[in-house]
Amino acid sequence: MKTNIGIVGYGNLGKAAEKQVLSNKNFNLIAIFSRRTVKSAYGTLIEPYDNIKLFQGKIDIMLLCGGSFNDLETQTAEILKYYNCINTFDNHQKISTELSSLNNIAKQHNHILIMSCGWDPGIFSVIRALMFSITKTTPTTFWGKGISMGHSDVIRQVDGVYDGIQFTIPNKKSLTLAKKGIFDSNIKRHFRECFVVAEAKNQPKIEYKIKNIPNYFKDQPTSVHFVSHELLLKLKNKLSHKGEVICVSKTTKSKLHFSVSMESNPEFTSNIIMAYINAVINLKKHKITGSFTPLDIPISFLFDDGHKNSLIEKFC
Repeated sequence: MKTNIGIVGYGNLGKAAEKQVLSNKNFNLIAIFSRRTVKSAYGTLIEPYDNIKLFQGKIDIMLLCGGSFNDLETQTAEILKYYNCINTFDNHQKISTELSSLNNIAKQHNHILIMSCGWDPGIFSVIRALMFSITKTTPTTFWGKGISMGHSDVIRQVDGVYDGIQFTIPNKKSLTLAKKGIFDSNIKRHFRECFVVAEAKNQPKIEYKIKNIPNYFKDQPTSVHFVSHELLLKLKNKLSHKGEVICVSKTTKSKLHFSVSMESNPEFTSNIIMAYINAVINLKKHKITGSFTPLDIPISFLFDDGHKNSLIEKFC
């Protein structure tokens, strides 16, 4: 039987997820839910966000593709009461608290949530934990250069901002030192470059607000550039991104290095979400409910039960 999928949010990630679900013969895309009036390029049914409850029994798993700052913190708790869910919540400082409170909701309603299911947090979380378990040395992570979907979403929530994006840029000096096993906490690992469309009279106040958003920009080297709509549209087409996790262990005399490079951040993130749909299916088969991150999920759960023998033959 095919698994019935719903998508919440129709920005870059929602559109990428739609494309992936439609191309997979094991899934049916039932509907996309949005607070905006939008139209699918593929003819998928678009429903108002407030109609989510009406699809109980018709959708097995909801893919929550909104932003962490203003969507996922409220939407996940609401939707998890009615459906199994996957989200990409990316506020590292709040994951533990969110996981605990959402676990209570999931268990109360006999549902499953896999949260923070992107590339970081997500698969980078798994890599960091694996590296640490082997070396007992804390890995260092670098992101970019590329547009951060989460940070860009936060910018757009600031009053007076018409549109905006943020590029994360690694500090070359910090990166060079990390590869030698040197971590200097006095050197910031990244620069955050923001491009914003706003009226001139609001720009000083907006710049101050952006630079003081906790968990995103506060205490980070951040520059804010006010640009035209036309220039921002050109910049928004640059969806490529990079990231790497570096671990140099003096104890084990070893160096571990994991990196990714993607042409499209939303496309790559949606591929990760798709992989974890099988995890929800397998958890359900084992009658396991609750909230989880990719750290909690066995790798074998990313594959169909019937493929486990071939999985061992192929990768062991």
